[in-house]
Amino acid sequence: MLRLKVEKPKMRVLITGEQGFIGKNLSVRLNENSEFSMLSFTRDDSIDTLQKKIRKSDAIVHLAGVNRPENDSEFKTINFDLTELICQLIREERREILLILASSTQSKLNNPYGKSKHAAEVLVEEFYIETGNPVAVYQLPSVFGRWCKPNYNSVVATFCNNIANSLPIKINDSKTMLTLVNIDDVTNDILRVLNHKHIGFSHPIIKPEYSISLGDLARLIESFKEDGNNSIFENINDDFSSALYSTYSSYLASTNLK
Repeated sequence: MLRLKVEKPKMRVLITGEQGFIGKNLSVRLNENSEFSMLSFTRDDSIDTLQKKIRKSDAIVHLAGVNRPENDSEFKTINFDLTELICQLIREERREILLILASSTQSKLNNPYGKSKHAAEVLVEEFYIETGNPVAVYQLPSVFGRWCKPNYNSVVATFCNNIANSLPIKINDSKTMLTLVNIDDVTNDILRVLNHKHIGFSHPIIKPEYSISLGDLARLIESFKEDGNNSIFENINDDFSSALYSTYSSYLASTNLK
């Protein structure tokens, strides 16, 4: 008897903020994986477009956000109000649509950005309690890797870009400690959560995390430019050095993505 092979339907994943740093990297991973099909929502799309795309989605990775707006009111408009709208549109669908929210460790801080992120976290947890819709919230530390915008919100991107292109860097306190995660580990874990859709409510943690001072970070990146000798940084995991070198290489003048 001839048995027809039935292909598993693809999970339809909607990314908000697809043109940003994490969004670009995640979209590449999704497009490489035959188990997923991707939709995107950008700031140029209308609310009607968002509703139509949510209607087609099995999961939403909500990456859209702002951390350096021209006006503080944009923190609420983009970081909270858009999240609230997404929850409302999922509620109207009357079916489970996995919601993955990219928040920040700064949600614990008492500043406009942190407050807006914390409010969004509280909102999606209340949404889960009310509806049972699966929700995962990432409280991300600083993320580094390819396509991160220098001179914006990533000291790693700024240091890599400037050192690679012989531009000056500024360090106010070389002893300031940073907690970092690599973009590849972030996208790997998001894919893991997407593959386990029925997760209830969770706070996934990206591993490994790397801790390094600003001064040591600058010296390590400078060593890539000078002679590649990183032996003085024995306290740093080899995986970190490798990931950091890959990031540094992406900012060399011949390959730098503006």
